[in-house]
Amino acid sequence: MNTDTLEELCSTLERQAAIFEICGETIDVDLHLKASAGLREALAEIQRLRSDAAMLPEVLAEMQRLRSDADLHLKTSDALRDALAEIERLRSNADLHLKTSDALRDALAEIERLRSDADALPLANAEIERLRPEADAELHRGKVDHGMSNPATTFWAIDWFLKLLDPYNKKNKPK
Repeated sequence: MNTDTLEELCSTLERQAAIFEICGETIDVDLHLKASAGLREALAEIQRLRSDAAMLPEVLAEMQRLRSDADLHLKTSDALRDALAEIERLRSNADLHLKTSDALRDALAEIERLRSDADALPLANAEIERLRPEADAELHRGKVDHGMSNPATTFWAIDWFLKLLDPYNKKNKPK
């Protein structure tokens, strides 16, 4: 739009208003001055809009950049959501592995306890063999001497217990 024509029109309206004022036509003066003022406001708005329009390519470029940034952020958000789901899955697997690890640790402790018990078995068998002659002697004396109680019954229980602990003893084998 050609603004020079509008500027000329405003100047013409102001000159005519001055002529009407000299002639004493006050109504025409007011109308011409108001029309000129309205046109000048329109011209100012046109100038402002032109400067805004000059910035339009920059604004469009910024909008395009913001759109691509938003797309990038959406992709990043999706990737973070997937990573969070994977972390939660791994955390649940870790809990399962911790429980399994605890169970294995307990089983290893039980195995070690049983090994130490098994290591003590030869010592216990040796002690049994060492005490067996004394027990047999006491049993024999109990048969001979019927003292205050019946030791034969007591020694029979000890002998049975010793046979239970050492099932491969030569005395227990059938002939």
